[in-house]
Amino acid sequence: MVPISKDSLIAEGRTAEVYAWNENQVVKLFHLWCPADWVDQEIESSRAVSDLDVPTPRFLDVVEVDGRRGIVYERADGPSMNSLLFSKPWTLLRHAKQLASLHTSMHSQHGQGFAPLRESLRLDIQRVETLPTDLKNRVLQLLDELPDGNALCHFDFHPEQVIVTKEGSFIIDWMTACQGHPLADVARTAMILTVGQSPTANRAMRTVASFFRGPFRRTYLSQYLQLNPQQSYADIQKWMIPVAAGRLREDIPGERGKLLSIIQSHLALL
Repeated sequence: MVPISKDSLIAEGRTAEVYAWNENQVVKLFHLWCPADWVDQEIESSRAVSDLDVPTPRFLDVVEVDGRRGIVYERADGPSMNSLLFSKPWTLLRHAKQLASLHTSMHSQHGQGFAPLRESLRLDIQRVETLPTDLKNRVLQLLDELPDGNALCHFDFHPEQVIVTKEGSFIIDWMTACQGHPLADVARTAMILTVGQSPTANRAMRTVASFFRGPFRRTYLSQYLQLNPQQSYADIQKWMIPVAAGRLREDIPGERGKLLSIIQSHLALL
């Protein structure tokens, strides 16, 4: 086992840090504040996804280091798609199409055994305190009218969740994995590409991201619909409404106004 030190730190996110572990392995150590049920959810989801035909680092073990719970995975050596976009912005269109292809491949897998997306989303919307009651009721009514599905969904899929290696690209971070309609998952990705900000990005990186996010999002959506011609952009827009409402529950700084704007503008199109 490789000792845990800042020298072995590979990556850091909102809920955890990733360190080099044994040979060809990494350990994802969750921050002490991270709720136990979140960690349990990722353990179970990662174990289940490892048994599916999905390009992802395989789940290996559960450990505890200095009082922090962690998951050991196979190591996928390479940068995130997000960091490649910052360092090589001319690859934007290629990577946006690749993101759509990976998402399509994921959605070809059955999500049996995973939490139902619709029910989780409904609970999140019901618990949002900053959404006016009349608007919340309209969103919940729309959610009930939207079709259900049984596809494997990630529900937090974006370029930071893809590791690009010489052997191919790998999807990581399955804490929010669920079973549902694929366009709900696509809407969540589109929404993140619209309002999301990397928690580790500096001011310069955020400026670059704001410039390129529009072309990246449009290319991703166009490619996904090309690969899935039975789906439509209008249906993605419908799913954006409850997905944006559910995102309000996360109370991420700087997002509330943008999410409300998405909800109201998309409802006006119905």
